[in-house]
Amino acid sequence: MYVVYVLNQSGKPLMPTRRFGHVRRLLKSGMAKAVSTKPFIIRLQYISSDTKQPLHGATDPGRTNIGEAVINDKGEVVYAAHVASRNKEIPKLMENRASHRSASRRGERLRRKRRAEKNGTTTEFPNGRKLPGYEDGVLPLKDIINTEAKFNNRRRPAGWLTPTARQCVQTHLSMVRRICKFLPVTDWTLEYNRFAFMQLEDGTVRGWDFQNGRLKGYASKEDYVCALQDGRCALCGEPIEDYHHILPKHKGGSDTPENLVGLCASCHAAVHARKKSLSQIGRAKKYAGTSIVNTAMPFIWDGLVRMFGEDAHICEGQDTADARKALNVPKEHFTDAVCIAGLGSGIMPRYDDAQPFELRQFRNHDRALIKAQTERTYRLDGKIVARNRKPRFEQKGPALSDWFDSVAKEKGEKEAMRLLSKLEVSKSQRRYNNLERHLPGSVFLYKGKRYVMQGQRTNGNYLIPVGHADWNLPRKQCTFVGFQSLAYI
Repeated sequence: MYVVYVLNQSGKPLMPTRRFGHVRRLLKSGMAKAVSTKPFIIRLQYISSDTKQPLHGATDPGRTNIGEAVINDKGEVVYAAHVASRNKEIPKLMENRASHRSASRRGERLRRKRRAEKNGTTTEFPNGRKLPGYEDGVLPLKDIINTEAKFNNRRRPAGWLTPTARQCVQTHLSMVRRICKFLPVTDWTLEYNRFAFMQLEDGTVRGWDFQNGRLKGYASKEDYVCALQDGRCALCGEPIEDYHHILPKHKGGSDTPENLVGLCASCHAAVHARKKSLSQIGRAKKYAGTSIVNTAMPFIWDGLVRMFGEDAHICEGQDTADARKALNVPKEHFTDAVCIAGLGSGIMPRYDDAQPFELRQFRNHDRALIKAQTERTYRLDGKIVARNRKPRFEQKGPALSDWFDSVAKEKGEKEAMRLLSKLEVSKSQRRYNNLERHLPGSVFLYKGKRYVMQGQRTNGNYLIPVGHADWNLPRKQCTFVGFQSLAYI
């Protein structure tokens, strides 16, 4: 945007300016100093008046793409941005964390069992061991664990959100707070989608109502999914007859609406027979993002109310579409935000074709010590015949036990033992992360120009800036100046 954002001597935001010559003279005389280059923010070095005019902000919410805009009383756009969030990374990270914790707990249980066997303190439990807190009707647990059964400790507080929805809420509110650090925004408008808007109108909306899939007006999560798909099969458009789990439950899939897709009986049978793939509508169904935003919406709204009080407003998606047509502007996330700001303030925006800021969200920290771990491999005459002693979960190739059984069945146990003695074993090895490494999102300077790091090559000797995947900038010639989770590209 072609404006300069201004802070007073104490760091509080003032009205932005387009008096570029005046700004240049202030910087040259030392009466102001640059705080940031993207966006360009200056801080005055003298006491100034705090006269401010109303500024109206708005958010076009989304799971992956978020639009932000601020307009003044004349309808001029003083800030517009498109934010690309990392929300879709969260489920994979949570899945990895769960698998690591599961492996750690299993390893600890096995160690305790081995210790008990060594010390002769084992006890037989023919029907399984009933731990403290056990009640009839609940399956007993096995192994040696002297703590209360985990299922008795699972209590979620009121308003609990999934990590995916929580991250969505935090990203939206963090972006609003960042804008308010350099613009004195007086009010903010949020677009509510039609499903969440129905709940908001009756004044009894609660976040957990969305989280449990019990939206007002829907008897079940299946009814909610049916409404989202307009009652039509996601693959062929025929009436919905069955509801299919996108990620199977045995692989950790949930019963939440975002993991359900409505299919007709024919397509449902074809998907299970692998004759049709849900990739035709994407890995996650086309409305999964909408479901997550619906879950997060009440919490985003509550956060805006805490920040702006009665000056927080809402509008419907249809209102935004009508305003966009009236202005004759292209459908983009930031142009929708401009229209939303106009709806909330009652001002007709003046869209000037200016390019918005582009922001990309990066992971704030990665404290993982282990970068990767190789599998134990077994070679016969230089050829890999097995990996791991026992097959790990969803292992594709044979494990040592599988290989031995197949050879014994084909050539006899004696020959299998002979071949087993000839196997060459390569132990599992770990590669470790450098905890002092710079993470993606780090801002650095190269030949006087600012870049945001996307990745590294050759053990960190070369840096890859965002938007230039084929570049290799020498690390020795780069100067790191900071890190931003929401980085201006």
